[in-house]
Amino acid sequence: MEKLGNMLAMWIHGQRSMLKRTNSWLNHLSLNQLSSLVIILFGLLPLTTFFIIAHDDYYWTQIIASYLLVVLLFILVLVVVIGWFKAKEMANADVEGFSFIELSFKKIDKEYFGFDESDIENLELLTNHLPSKHRIVIREVPKNKQSGNLRFLFSFLDHIIEGGIQGMGMKSRDSLSRLVQKRFSFDGSQINENTFASSYSKWSQKTKEGGYDDTRKTIAKALGLSN
Repeated sequence: MEKLGNMLAMWIHGQRSMLKRTNSWLNHLSLNQLSSLVIILFGLLPLTTFFIIAHDDYYWTQIIASYLLVVLLFILVLVVVIGWFKAKEMANADVEGFSFIELSFKKIDKEYFGFDESDIENLELLTNHLPSKHRIVIREVPKNKQSGNLRFLFSFLDHIIEGGIQGMGMKSRDSLSRLVQKRFSFDGSQINENTFASSYSKWSQKTKEGGYDDTRKTIAKALGLSN
């Protein structure tokens, strides 16, 4: 009995290990690869098994038409499901109605911004309207004395938000303030919302007068938006 119990324990442990490996493998699949796997496992494979058993009762045209219909139906269902969950993710992300330009994250100068891998990951989630895991940290940037403050962050956001953030009205400015509070921090500390409005007004006016042109050019280059 003890020997049988040990054998059973080893088998169960082996299955758990296999499930963990399978789960790890599935997590590394892209959305398109996972969708294709679902179509094959739950659409094409059962249909193929059915036609292997009952192939004498069907013409080739019927078999081909059946495959095309099943694939089409699965694609339509997957598109609806993916769209539904993407919409829920976007709602959960709550980016205050802002849209973002498309960035090439491999081109971003992480050293200039002081970004680590977590910051880059959360910036990518932000620009794709997805919930972030942590706030993006704005750290002190070498060679730039204006880093680590709201004016530097405003110039950064002015580049990545579609249409920029200059000359905003009160409602849009309040939305920007909420976005900044939720998605950014200064070296781990919360951004002071009490100074947000006055800092924004000063930044917007000075930017209009060309006061931050050098900083803006450097940020654009560090984001890979210019040479």
